[in-house]
Amino acid sequence: MNSLITNIKTTVKKLSLNNPKREVEIIEKLIENLSLYKQEVIKSGGFNSKSEGKLNYHGLKIDKISDEVFLYKPVTTKNYYDDDYLEKFSEIRTSDLSYSGVLEIHNKFWGAHEIMSGNIFATTPLELIDSSQCKKLQKLNWELINADIYEVKADSSISKLALLNAIEKMFRSYLLVREVSGNILMVIEFKK
Repeated sequence: MNSLITNIKTTVKKLSLNNPKREVEIIEKLIENLSLYKQEVIKSGGFNSKSEGKLNYHGLKIDKISDEVFLYKPVTTKNYYDDDYLEKFSEIRTSDLSYSGVLEIHNKFWGAHEIMSGNIFATTPLELIDSSQCKKLQKLNWELINADIYEVKADSSISKLALLNAIEKMFRSYLLVREVSGNILMVIEFKK
């Protein structure tokens, strides 16, 4: 967290140098650092940590159960809900998966895991595909990304909306999923 504070201070100093050509770039960097800092504050201040990988937050128990490697296709815009971007992105994702021979594997995996919320729109576990499929997806701008998997247990008093809001505050790049067969809530946190 100290390095984030240092980055924020350095960025503010750069902004005060009045370099109009770089102001937008510097402001974007400041926003990015502040966002990261906010997430760290929420994680450290909002949680009662019992031990590494176990978190408690307002009636939620969150236990880290594994780490996995996924293939992930990043969005190319900050405002992905504008216009029909996600619809087009979905078409490209489907085309990529079909071309690489991964579409059926992807659909079977995500059919067994209901996505409840999140901000990742194209991903599949690396362990389910072979190296040639992986290489094809990487040529189509899919990236390897590490992810922590957490099991989430919520008190019965927590509403679905409260659960979704809490998870959104706790995790920056994530999917909240429900494993269909066992009715288990999990967060996949992608380490960008």
